[in-house]
Amino acid sequence: MENVLAALADPPTRDIYLAACFAVMVVPIIAIALWYHAAIDKTPSGRALMKRQNEIGVSRNPVFAVRTLVDALKMGRDIEAGRYGEQPRRMQHQVWVMIGTWVAALVAMFGILIWADAVNRATG
Repeated sequence: MENVLAALADPPTRDIYLAACFAVMVVPIIAIALWYHAAIDKTPSGRALMKRQNEIGVSRNPVFAVRTLVDALKMGRDIEAGRYGEQPRRMQHQVWVMIGTWVAALVAMFGILIWADAVNRATG
């Protein structure tokens, strides 16, 4: 742990680590989205799901945004119930595992940075 503290006390190393943290925050989500959209379009049930998603659309109006969120939650429930078949259901489970892993990685990486900053500030 002393090595981590010493490394993150060095400004260039800290900046590289912070850039890596931001890369982990952005790159996996882009990769998951690309994978999901490529895989979901391979089955008729997946295409039906994406058609429904496109019909719902996205709204910047707060009133309609709440309705969009409710519709998205209903779609998630329908996927879980198997309305769109087994592949979209399996993919939804895989995405939840990927997102959980991603969140854990973010907490760990940013947690180490916050911890190192606090200790290095306290020790001078």
